[in-house]
Amino acid sequence: MKILLINPPQTFYPGSEPPAGNLPLGLMYIAAVLRKAGYEVEILDAFMTEKDFCDNGETVNVGLSFEEIKQEVETRKPDIVGLAGPFTSQIENTIKTSNIIKEVNPDIITVVGGPHVTLIPKEFLEENPNFDVVVTGEGEYAMLEIAQYIEGKKQLEEIQGIAYRKNGKIILNPRRPFIKDLDELPYPAYDLVNMEKYLNSKKIGYRSFQNRAISMVTSRGCPFNCCFCAVHLHMGQLFRAHSAKYVLDHVEYVVDKYKVKNVFFEDDNLTLDIKRFEAICDGLIERKIKVGWETPNGVRADFLNLDLLKKMKKSGCKSVFVGVESGDQRILDDVICKSLDLNRVVEFAKNSRKIGLKTGAFYIIGFPGETKENMQKTVDFALMLKRKYDVGMHLFMATPSYGTRLYEECKTKGYIDRNLTWNAFAQARQPKGLPLISTDEFTPTEVKDIAVKALAEYKKLSVIGHIKNPRKALKTAFDQPQLILKYIKNLASK
Repeated sequence: MKILLINPPQTFYPGSEPPAGNLPLGLMYIAAVLRKAGYEVEILDAFMTEKDFCDNGETVNVGLSFEEIKQEVETRKPDIVGLAGPFTSQIENTIKTSNIIKEVNPDIITVVGGPHVTLIPKEFLEENPNFDVVVTGEGEYAMLEIAQYIEGKKQLEEIQGIAYRKNGKIILNPRRPFIKDLDELPYPAYDLVNMEKYLNSKKIGYRSFQNRAISMVTSRGCPFNCCFCAVHLHMGQLFRAHSAKYVLDHVEYVVDKYKVKNVFFEDDNLTLDIKRFEAICDGLIERKIKVGWETPNGVRADFLNLDLLKKMKKSGCKSVFVGVESGDQRILDDVICKSLDLNRVVEFAKNSRKIGLKTGAFYIIGFPGETKENMQKTVDFALMLKRKYDVGMHLFMATPSYGTRLYEECKTKGYIDRNLTWNAFAQARQPKGLPLISTDEFTPTEVKDIAVKALAEYKKLSVIGHIKNPRKALKTAFDQPQLILKYIKNLASK
């Protein structure tokens, strides 16, 4: 029996950031578990191609064409195809890929997993007849048992964490318990993808933050309950983590075998277990592992004191991103429920600047319960951190993801401004997209205007900072000459 795992292409709208060619880690973990059990398995990353990406103001599909995917399926002749179902904004490409697979051979068993389908498994199967099984939550062992079912070794009724069709009805089995001991998982199946495609910083059409960099996830689950976040709905509220030894061995493995120079820890809560996190930092130092690392997914600022930041930098940390969400303490406490003291954010920024550690912060505006004044407080807070401590501002507009408290509130109170099509979700998430939420206090256009003005002011501060720093100015002149030219033109016009 042959199993093919596919990462579908993605759609990018005008104004999108260039696509980032990250490893399909979820599929690679599933592949490793299947192979360990003796199954023949392959991975087709239909998103990661060598075709050039150009934002010419039009909607662009990035990755293999559906005709190319069809040819791959015809050539590989799988018995089962497992499809990655990413967030709602990209799920349409997963649906199209499944339709193609059934065109090739209706007998191929199609399985889909991921955050979107986990939240609405029955509804998803009702709307999409070319999927046979939905996996909810973690996929490694569910996929293994589905393969055993195809071999006649299990019944679908016995497999926890799936939805499927039987006698014209859709059956939803009980949720599968989350994996408690993540160390029992083998490393992702790196050898089933072309690693050089992901490690090459000059890969065509893709955004790469560092040379020979890969993503790594060392923990799962989130005990917090931010209103906009669906992570705990997909991966649970119980925090589970690989041991420090597993993480260090894993990092050492990719450094030795694939000459990895930079690791992006994509955990939702990398620093939640401080003792484990410190042990990772200590191990990187003691083992003298020559690797840089960053936290692009964001960590909590209130978990990072000065001593820990120093240790992080010594162990190879190049930058730290934190989730702030709002610069208004009332909105943080009563609307987002972030349980974060903004004074701790300022302390983190001050300490990071003191030791020369690069920082960035994530912010979101446009929540029900906010006014335009509240949003401006967030912008002012972000710009203050940039001005005083050079903290990068990454500003987003609130999007009501399925299953979240934010979605339920918007749906109940009629705050969603237009039909929730896949395209609407995708475009709302883009930096130049239009938000979905409208209340008595603000319209989507007003939220967008606040974000646009904030970004313009932030760019101005960034350019000034580069001009004052010769080294940064030289780098910017090479990387973003348009910023320098714009600054010079503005000076000349005054």
